[in-house]
Amino acid sequence: MLGDSLIESGGRRERSRKWLIVPFSLLLHVLAIAALVVVPLLLAEKNLPEIQVTNVLVITPLLPTPPPPPPPPFGRGRGSGAAKATAGKKEIRPPVFTGRLIAPIEVPVTIEEDDSDFGVEGGVPWGVPGGVVGGVEGGVVGGVLGGVLGGTLANEQPFFVSGKNVPKLVKQVKPEYPQEAYAARMQAVVIVEAITDIYGRVSRARIISGHPVFYEAALTAVRKWLYEPYIVNGIPRPIYFTVTITFGLTSN
Repeated sequence: MLGDSLIESGGRRERSRKWLIVPFSLLLHVLAIAALVVVPLLLAEKNLPEIQVTNVLVITPLLPTPPPPPPPPFGRGRGSGAAKATAGKKEIRPPVFTGRLIAPIEVPVTIEEDDSDFGVEGGVPWGVPGGVVGGVEGGVVGGVLGGVLGGTLANEQPFFVSGKNVPKLVKQVKPEYPQEAYAARMQAVVIVEAITDIYGRVSRARIISGHPVFYEAALTAVRKWLYEPYIVNGIPRPIYFTVTITFGLTSN
């Protein structure tokens, strides 16, 4: 009996030990499997390359802008009517969007007329401003038609002559005696400065000295005088000199 009881108690202990070992063994297997699966994943995540994310802007390619139309040709005449009619019938096209902001272009309502002078009738393309129609090629502004090479200019500055160098007087108009001076029995000597051109004509005159009553009579007479042209080296030159006019009661 005692032996049977000992055998039964020993069998119960072995059974209880088996029930304790089985759960512990399962737990160890689960931990081992988890370690085999999780640890490589953690290591792989640490070894992954770092990726930086930035904002990416995608730009569409710009279409080439068409060249502007050529300007209308300018003629000699005033084509304001045709230009305005063309501007009024101009077709307005919708803007083309090329992916960028473009400031709108203002379309003029009217076209200003061009008042510039593009030449005169009878002129040549190689002429100079201020030239004369029918002039000589290579001439200068201010020259004389039919002149010769080396001739003088009409606006050349005159130089002073005196005494015997004053050219001969060809035409003389006597001054009229002023009525008020004659009534007052006045007498005077008036000195006039006269400037002659290349033809010997008095182009300008001014008073140097004298009584104001006689100024107008002296200037009117001298401006009508004509002298021989003053020649220097075969070229006529403008000159100026002084003229003395005596107003006396004994003679006009």
